[in-house]
Amino acid sequence: MVVRDGAEDLGEASEPDLRRDLVSALSDFYVGHPDSERLPMLGEVGRLLAEALEDDAVVVPEPRGLPVARLLEGVAAGTGQPGIDRVLRAFTAAGPILHWVQTAEYAATLSQHFLDNYGYVRVIGPGGLVESDVAGAGLGVWGAGLHYPRHEHPAEETYHLLHGSSSFQRGTGPWVDRAVGESVHHDPWEHHAQRFGDATCVLSWAWTGDVSVNARLVPVES
Repeated sequence: MVVRDGAEDLGEASEPDLRRDLVSALSDFYVGHPDSERLPMLGEVGRLLAEALEDDAVVVPEPRGLPVARLLEGVAAGTGQPGIDRVLRAFTAAGPILHWVQTAEYAATLSQHFLDNYGYVRVIGPGGLVESDVAGAGLGVWGAGLHYPRHEHPAEETYHLLHGSSSFQRGTGPWVDRAVGESVHHDPWEHHAQRFGDATCVLSWAWTGDVSVNARLVPVES
Protein backbone atom coordinates (compact mmCIF):
# COMPACT_ATOMS: atom_id res chain seq x y z
CA MET A 1 0.00 0.00 0.00
CA VAL A 2 1.31 3.44 -0.86
CA VAL A 3 1.55 5.95 1.97
CA ARG A 4 -0.39 9.07 1.03
CA ASP A 5 1.59 11.78 2.81
CA GLY A 6 4.81 11.72 0.84
CA ALA A 7 6.59 9.06 2.91
CA GLU A 8 8.19 6.07 1.30
CA ASP A 9 6.13 3.32 -0.32
CA LEU A 10 5.65 0.51 2.21
CA GLY A 11 4.23 -1.84 -0.39
CA GLU A 12 7.36 -4.01 -0.53
CA ALA A 13 7.52 -4.58 3.23
CA SER A 14 6.87 -8.14 4.38
CA GLU A 15 3.75 -8.95 6.35
CA PRO A 16 5.68 -9.63 9.59
CA ASP A 17 7.46 -6.29 9.18
CA LEU A 18 4.14 -4.47 8.71
CA ARG A 19 2.81 -5.96 11.93
CA ARG A 20 5.98 -5.13 13.84
CA ASP A 21 5.92 -1.59 12.47
CA LEU A 22 2.42 -1.14 13.89
CA VAL A 23 3.41 -2.53 17.30
CA SER A 24 6.48 -0.30 17.38
CA ALA A 25 4.60 2.84 16.31
CA LEU A 26 1.91 2.37 18.96
CA SER A 27 4.49 1.58 21.65
CA ASP A 28 6.41 4.78 20.95
CA PHE A 29 3.19 6.80 20.79
CA TYR A 30 2.15 5.73 24.29
CA VAL A 31 5.59 5.89 25.92
CA GLY A 32 6.26 9.32 24.48
CA HIS A 33 2.81 10.84 24.88
CA PRO A 34 2.75 14.12 26.85
CA ASP A 35 0.08 12.69 29.16
CA SER A 36 2.01 9.50 30.02
CA GLU A 37 3.05 10.92 33.40
CA ARG A 38 -0.50 11.99 34.28
CA LEU A 39 -1.91 8.70 32.97
CA PRO A 40 0.59 5.98 33.93
CA MET A 41 -1.43 3.36 32.05
CA LEU A 42 -0.12 4.80 28.77
CA GLY A 43 3.49 4.11 29.71
CA GLU A 44 2.55 0.64 30.96
CA VAL A 45 0.94 -0.30 27.66
CA GLY A 46 3.83 1.18 25.69
CA ARG A 47 6.37 -0.74 27.78
CA LEU A 48 4.58 -4.06 27.25
CA LEU A 49 4.54 -3.48 23.50
CA ALA A 50 8.26 -2.61 23.51
CA GLU A 51 9.08 -5.74 25.51
CA ALA A 52 7.16 -7.87 23.01
CA LEU A 53 9.29 -6.47 20.21
CA GLU A 54 12.49 -7.16 22.13
CA ASP A 55 11.34 -10.72 22.88
CA ASP A 56 10.16 -11.32 19.30
CA ALA A 57 6.71 -12.02 20.72
CA VAL A 58 4.59 -10.44 18.00
CA VAL A 59 2.16 -13.13 16.85
CA VAL A 60 0.26 -13.53 13.60
CA PRO A 61 -3.51 -13.84 14.08
CA GLU A 62 -5.40 -15.09 11.05
CA PRO A 63 -6.30 -12.06 8.89
CA ARG A 64 -10.01 -11.21 8.98
CA GLY A 65 -11.54 -8.38 7.03
CA LEU A 66 -14.60 -6.30 7.81
CA PRO A 67 -16.47 -3.83 5.59
CA VAL A 68 -15.12 -0.91 7.64
CA ALA A 69 -11.56 -1.62 6.49
CA ARG A 70 -12.41 0.04 3.18
CA LEU A 71 -12.51 3.38 5.00
CA LEU A 72 -8.75 3.26 5.53
CA GLU A 73 -8.39 4.29 1.88
CA GLY A 74 -9.50 7.77 2.93
CA VAL A 75 -7.19 8.04 5.96
CA ALA A 76 -4.09 10.18 5.33
CA ALA A 77 -1.23 10.66 7.78
CA GLY A 78 -1.14 14.43 7.61
CA THR A 79 -1.80 15.62 11.16
CA GLY A 80 1.59 17.28 11.60
CA GLN A 81 2.12 15.26 14.79
CA PRO A 82 4.93 12.77 14.03
CA GLY A 83 3.89 10.10 16.53
CA ILE A 84 0.31 10.05 15.28
CA ASP A 85 1.30 10.15 11.62
CA ARG A 86 3.61 7.19 12.17
CA VAL A 87 0.77 5.19 13.73
CA LEU A 88 -1.57 6.07 10.87
CA ARG A 89 1.01 5.10 8.24
CA ALA A 90 1.63 1.76 9.94
CA PHE A 91 -2.10 1.12 10.40
CA THR A 92 -3.10 1.86 6.80
CA ALA A 93 -0.18 -0.22 5.49
CA ALA A 94 -0.99 -3.25 7.65
CA GLY A 95 -4.79 -2.92 7.52
CA PRO A 96 -5.45 -5.56 4.83
CA ILE A 97 -3.57 -8.28 6.75
CA LEU A 98 -4.90 -7.56 10.24
CA HIS A 99 -7.58 -9.40 12.20
CA TRP A 100 -10.55 -7.03 12.41
CA VAL A 101 -13.17 -7.56 15.09
CA GLN A 102 -16.40 -6.14 16.46
CA THR A 103 -17.69 -6.40 20.01
CA ALA A 104 -20.09 -9.35 20.04
CA GLU A 105 -22.97 -7.51 21.73
CA TYR A 106 -22.73 -4.69 19.21
CA ALA A 107 -22.76 -7.12 16.30
CA ALA A 108 -25.94 -8.67 17.69
CA THR A 109 -27.84 -5.47 18.48
CA LEU A 110 -26.69 -2.41 16.51
CA SER A 111 -27.87 -1.47 13.02
CA GLN A 112 -26.34 -2.88 9.86
CA HIS A 113 -25.29 0.64 8.89
CA PHE A 114 -23.31 0.96 12.12
CA LEU A 115 -21.73 -2.47 11.68
CA ASP A 116 -20.73 -1.75 8.07
CA ASN A 117 -18.85 1.32 9.28
CA TYR A 118 -17.28 0.12 12.53
CA GLY A 119 -14.52 -2.23 13.56
CA TYR A 120 -11.24 -2.39 15.40
CA VAL A 121 -7.91 -4.19 15.63
CA ARG A 122 -6.29 -5.42 18.84
CA VAL A 123 -2.58 -4.66 18.85
CA ILE A 124 -2.17 -5.97 22.41
CA GLY A 125 -4.59 -8.01 24.49
CA PRO A 126 -6.42 -11.31 24.14
CA GLY A 127 -6.14 -12.35 20.49
CA GLY A 128 -3.95 -9.36 19.59
CA LEU A 129 -0.64 -9.06 17.82
CA VAL A 130 0.81 -9.16 21.32
CA GLU A 131 -0.93 -11.45 23.81
CA SER A 132 -1.62 -9.96 27.23
CA ASP A 133 -4.13 -10.47 30.02
CA VAL A 134 -3.23 -7.25 31.84
CA ALA A 135 -3.37 -4.67 29.06
CA GLY A 136 -5.21 -4.03 25.83
CA ALA A 137 -4.73 -1.49 23.09
CA GLY A 138 -5.59 -1.09 19.47
CA LEU A 139 -7.09 1.04 16.76
CA GLY A 140 -10.75 1.51 15.93
CA VAL A 141 -12.43 2.99 12.86
CA TRP A 142 -15.87 4.61 12.74
CA GLY A 143 -17.55 6.03 9.67
CA ALA A 144 -18.68 9.62 9.33
CA GLY A 145 -21.77 10.59 11.29
CA LEU A 146 -22.00 7.51 13.52
CA HIS A 147 -23.17 7.70 17.13
CA TYR A 148 -21.42 5.20 19.39
CA PRO A 149 -24.04 4.55 22.08
CA ARG A 150 -23.34 4.76 25.78
CA HIS A 151 -21.32 1.79 26.98
CA GLU A 152 -19.20 0.57 29.90
CA HIS A 153 -16.49 -1.95 30.76
CA PRO A 154 -14.43 -2.96 33.81
CA ALA A 155 -11.11 -1.82 32.34
CA GLU A 156 -9.59 1.62 32.81
CA GLU A 157 -9.42 3.27 29.39
CA THR A 158 -7.76 6.11 27.53
CA TYR A 159 -8.76 7.12 24.00
CA HIS A 160 -6.79 9.28 21.56
CA LEU A 161 -8.28 10.85 18.46
CA LEU A 162 -5.89 10.18 15.55
CA HIS A 163 -7.95 11.13 12.49
CA GLY A 164 -11.26 12.86 11.83
CA SER A 165 -13.33 14.56 14.50
CA SER A 166 -15.26 13.32 17.50
CA SER A 167 -17.06 14.49 20.60
CA PHE A 168 -17.11 12.50 23.83
CA GLN A 169 -19.61 12.24 26.67
CA ARG A 170 -18.74 10.98 30.15
CA GLY A 171 -21.71 9.83 32.19
CA THR A 172 -24.58 12.24 31.61
CA GLY A 173 -22.27 15.21 31.25
CA PRO A 174 -21.92 17.55 28.28
CA TRP A 175 -20.59 16.51 24.90
CA VAL A 176 -17.01 17.74 24.49
CA ASP A 177 -15.17 18.08 21.17
CA ARG A 178 -11.63 16.73 21.23
CA ALA A 179 -8.65 17.67 19.09
CA VAL A 180 -6.34 15.19 17.39
CA GLY A 181 -3.88 13.82 19.94
CA GLU A 182 -5.85 14.69 23.08
CA SER A 183 -6.34 12.10 25.80
CA VAL A 184 -9.84 11.08 26.89
CA HIS A 185 -9.74 9.02 30.09
CA HIS A 186 -12.47 6.77 31.52
CA ASP A 187 -12.48 5.08 34.91
CA PRO A 188 -13.58 1.43 35.20
CA TRP A 189 -17.34 1.09 34.63
CA GLU A 190 -17.71 4.78 33.77
CA HIS A 191 -20.48 5.28 31.21
CA HIS A 192 -19.33 7.02 28.04
CA ALA A 193 -20.35 7.60 24.44
CA GLN A 194 -18.98 9.15 21.24
CA ARG A 195 -20.28 11.02 18.22
CA PHE A 196 -18.27 11.22 15.02
CA GLY A 197 -18.00 14.07 12.54
CA ASP A 198 -18.05 14.27 8.76
CA ALA A 199 -14.91 12.23 8.08
CA THR A 200 -13.69 8.73 8.91
CA CYS A 201 -12.59 8.66 12.53
CA VAL A 202 -9.64 6.65 13.82
CA LEU A 203 -9.22 6.28 17.57
CA SER A 204 -6.51 4.53 19.51
CA TRP A 205 -7.65 2.96 22.74
CA ALA A 206 -5.72 1.57 25.69
CA TRP A 207 -7.04 -0.59 28.51
CA THR A 208 -5.53 -1.77 31.77
CA GLY A 209 -7.06 -3.87 34.51
CA ASP A 210 -9.71 -6.42 33.57
CA VAL A 211 -9.14 -6.59 29.81
CA SER A 212 -10.84 -9.95 29.38
CA VAL A 213 -14.38 -8.54 29.60
CA ASN A 214 -15.69 -6.75 26.51
CA ALA A 215 -17.61 -3.49 26.55
CA ARG A 216 -21.37 -3.66 26.89
CA LEU A 217 -24.09 -1.18 25.98
CA VAL A 218 -25.82 0.73 28.77
CA PRO A 219 -29.62 0.47 28.49
CA VAL A 220 -31.35 3.73 27.64
CA GLU A 221 -33.41 4.95 30.57
CA SER A 222 -37.09 5.43 29.77
